[in-house]
Amino acid sequence: MQSYQVKTPLGDVPCHILHPHKFGGEYQKQSTAYAAFIWIVSMFSCVTNVSEALFKKAFNGLRGAPLDRVLWEMGRDPNHFSCLFCDRFSRHNHRAKWGAAGWQSLDLFYNYHEKTKPLLKNDWEGFLTRFYIERMENRQAVTNRFKIVVDLLAENFDRLSGESEIRLLSIASGSAQAVISAMLKKAGLNVRALLIDADAKAIAEAKRLANEAGLCSRFDFLHGSTKALEEAAAEFRPHIIEMVGFLDYLPDDKAASLIKRINKQLPDGGVFITCNIRKNCEKIFLDWLLLWPMVYRNEEKLVQVLLDGGFSPDGIRLVYEPFKIHGIAVCRK
Repeated sequence: MQSYQVKTPLGDVPCHILHPHKFGGEYQKQSTAYAAFIWIVSMFSCVTNVSEALFKKAFNGLRGAPLDRVLWEMGRDPNHFSCLFCDRFSRHNHRAKWGAAGWQSLDLFYNYHEKTKPLLKNDWEGFLTRFYIERMENRQAVTNRFKIVVDLLAENFDRLSGESEIRLLSIASGSAQAVISAMLKKAGLNVRALLIDADAKAIAEAKRLANEAGLCSRFDFLHGSTKALEEAAAEFRPHIIEMVGFLDYLPDDKAASLIKRINKQLPDGGVFITCNIRKNCEKIFLDWLLLWPMVYRNEEKLVQVLLDGGFSPDGIRLVYEPFKIHGIAVCRK
């Protein structure tokens, strides 16, 4: 494990980069030739997708719509394809695109080796899926993030084991696979979870997974946005608030504002766990082939948002997975 300090005017914040053996992670670095091919395919997709978006603006009644909005809607459309040599002939690569920013893509990435890879054949789809989904550092990194978050949640369940009931509130929870996995890992502890998500399909998937795990009685579900935070937290009184993935879509001012609201809902000693993606050499692929725009922050910017949200440096710890693409923050009030 590599460790260093992120310096801020208010004090230093410890940052750790975990070795894959520490948590059973993946770390297959790709060659310069692979990265160059990803760039070529991504630039081709940029030209074709921007051209299509401009055409839609000019001739499909979208003249007043912002270009980035049109591109976003194209990316989430299951009938849209970015590239002949990526998502056209692989339903799995295609799902990674139209399901981006939702539980569908994360389910594919988290469970690739267990659910998808065993079903691949030695055909064109199998080759394309292995070439992109399996090999890409971003897929490996988000899977690493999942495993680390499970361990961090379990670690904090242990820390709160003296409580008669450990309450966890998950914001923008998606299918809540990390929460369910952590609860299974600490099955002997009385953990209760409240999941909030604006996507009804994500809530339905979370219910299915919780029921499959035999944990349905320990879950409550709220179909809603972050506007429901205060009312939900006032009744639920969480010890831990988890928000993994949502920060990637919030500009600094909105991120800091939401974190301030989260901070106010925690008791002294309560924990907030969140994360943010960091710029990397495959960003162009996410931007222009998957049409998956995000707010990228390095460790200094991530810490600053957390400080602006009211947490103090001595209560913040950053953990990065081996590629240093995803950083997880553990903030104790």
